Amino acid sequence: MKHTARKATVRALGCLAFGCWAGCVTPNVVVVDQKTALEQQAAGVYPELENDLDQAGIAPTPEPFTREELASGRERSGSAALGELAELYVKVASDAASIDQLLLQHCIGEGLNGLLEPRPSECIGAADTAELTRLVGRENLHRRQLWQLVAKDRQVSVERVQEAWRSLHRQQVVCGGLVETASSEWGPKQC
Repeated sequence: MKHTARKATVRALGCLAFGCWAGCVTPNVVVVDQKTALEQQAAGVYPELENDLDQAGIAPTPEPFTREELASGRERSGSAALGELAELYVKVASDAASIDQLLLQHCIGEGLNGLLEPRPSECIGAADTAELTRLVGRENLHRRQLWQLVAKDRQVSVERVQEAWRSLHRQQVVCGGLVETASSEWGPKQC
C-alpha cells in the first residue's frame, strides 16, 4: 500500500512541476528491434513473396504439350516415336546450353552440394528471372531425382551418390562458369 501511495504522490508532483493541471497522461512507448512489415516493403524486402517464388521454382510441374502433340504421339509408333524421344533430348540439350550461358553470366552458380544456385547480385547482363527460376528449379529437381534413382539401384545412400556425381559433374562445368570453392567463395571455374 505504501508503494502505491508513493507512486501516486510522485506522479502528482511531476504533473505540478510541469504544469499539468488537468491530469497527467503518460504515453506508452514500445521499442522494437526490427523494422515493421511496412518499413521492410518500403525498403524493397518482400520475404513472403521471395519464399513463394523459391517454392514455385522447385515445384514439379509437367512439361507443356499441346493437344495436337499428344494426339499425334498416340498415332505414331516405331521410328516416329524415336523422333519424339529425339525432340525431348533436344529440349534437354537446349536447357543445358541455357544453363551454361547463365553460368558464364554468373547469374547462377554450381554449388558445393551439386545443385544450381541463383546468384542475381553477381549477374552480368540481362537475364529473365522467371525463366532462370524455372530452369534452376527444374534442373535441381532432375538432379535430386537422378541421385535417388541411382542410390536405390545401387543400394547406397543418396549422399554418397550425390558426392560422386558432384565430383564428376564439376569436371564438365563450362570454363569460366561460376562455381563455389571449398572455402565457400564463388568464382569462375579455371580450366
